[in-house]
Amino acid sequence: MRLREAPGMVYPSFRVARPKLLGGALCLDLVNTVEWRGAPQPSERLTDYGELLIWAEAAETIGRKERLRLEAMAERHPDAAAAALAEAIALRETLAALFTAASPRPALVERLNAWLARAPERLRLAASGEAVAWAAERGDDAFLAPLWPVVWSAADLLVSGQAARVRSCADRRCAWLFLDTARGRHRRWCSMEGCGNRAKARRHYKRHRAA
Repeated sequence: MRLREAPGMVYPSFRVARPKLLGGALCLDLVNTVEWRGAPQPSERLTDYGELLIWAEAAETIGRKERLRLEAMAERHPDAAAAALAEAIALRETLAALFTAASPRPALVERLNAWLARAPERLRLAASGEAVAWAAERGDDAFLAPLWPVVWSAADLLVSGQAARVRSCADRRCAWLFLDTARGRHRRWCSMEGCGNRAKARRHYKRHRAA
């Protein structure tokens, strides 16, 4: 199934089309849950709490058992689940502003600090395949469990000095964020297969018309 064809299109559920995790950091992948962020008609992918859970499982902030547990809780407590989704979107927009600012703004850092204050302590590691990451203990609000690794990812990215490598896709309509780990820091596109190929096709079309 081809995705991200044009701004304003209706996208299938993450249940049908697996989330594209191109950011290189959890916090950036959450920011990228808006399609065509820079276009006049961006498309929201976190349309309900269930979509957040599917994204979180794909991003490995929670496992399948935790997703199923939270889905069952959301059915019993829809208002609490909706409130958690609203908080997730607010966190996402804070991160988007934080990582596109020319330099870290104190007010945005304080918003992230407020999330860090709510997050449970990082007391243990968990292995998943070949990767090892901090495991999120259950905090006061179980519905927010998928977000704690994202919050830690944002803090780690800031203090590591790697935030200077965060780039926005060269297609301004896309505006997805990614961590440029290329040696020469010359990566331009969120993915060559998507925005990169579309730009190449546009250049080819213009040359053809000019000829």
